[in-house]
Amino acid sequence: MNRKKQNIMDAAYTLFIGNGYNSTSIQDILDEAGISKGTFYNYFTSKSECLIAIMESIGNEIRQKRMEAAAGRPVDDPEVLAEQLCIRIRMNREKNLFSLYESIFYSRDTELKGFAKHSYRVELDWITSRIVDIYGQQAAPYALDNAASVHGTIQQLVNIWQLTTDENLPTEKLAAFVIKRLETAVLAQIESGERFILAPTVYTEKSSANLSVSELSQQLESYSETMLDDAASRQLVLFLSQELLAETPRQTLLESVLGTLSKNPELESELMILLEQVWKKLAAL
Repeated sequence: MNRKKQNIMDAAYTLFIGNGYNSTSIQDILDEAGISKGTFYNYFTSKSECLIAIMESIGNEIRQKRMEAAAGRPVDDPEVLAEQLCIRIRMNREKNLFSLYESIFYSRDTELKGFAKHSYRVELDWITSRIVDIYGQQAAPYALDNAASVHGTIQQLVNIWQLTTDENLPTEKLAAFVIKRLETAVLAQIESGERFILAPTVYTEKSSANLSVSELSQQLESYSETMLDDAASRQLVLFLSQELLAETPRQTLLESVLGTLSKNPELESELMILLEQVWKKLAAL
């Protein structure tokens, strides 16, 4: 990311957390970052766009860490999901994401509210797909029910923990607690056939989780063509797109490349989502 743009985002983030989004003006950001108004508007059209950029950057960092934790490990391992949930819980606390989302909640800005709704859908869709990864297609009809339960349970248990004790939140214990109850709930629904949410996903359009191997390969190739500033990563992404279509894809090489790319914090969020799909496809090879 451009260093000047990152400097603006860092300054804005400090002010949004310290003073609140609504109480922070663009002039405050200019003063904190030591820049002119013209420089700010070179990168952002508004304060809300700056906040969205901050949230997207944090979200991509979470995806990068999740992918790094999963690379080279079985897609159906519940312990991998537990570690990935821990990453979200820690980042929520470290980056004060609840405070930032609260700013969006009380804002009247339609762009911010649209972004929050999209982010919620993305997270629910991710949890839904991971539940299917672990418990198989038989769990698919009940995955969205349980994704909502996982998402809400974590948030409420964190809130109640903070209300009832001054001790540090035991993140690993919380994730293990949630995963154990997830398994009980999923198996019970598979046996009973009971479900509340009838939709299979929060999206009406085709999501990245439903891409075929050829579609995934094509999207990776398209991304490789736009990565002009990172020749090494461009070559690795292009390799993934080509190797996926091989008659016998070399799984060890694919895992190695995914491991390398997952450590690159500069990759775009859409690309990180595609890389996770490559990791999932490896389970079927």
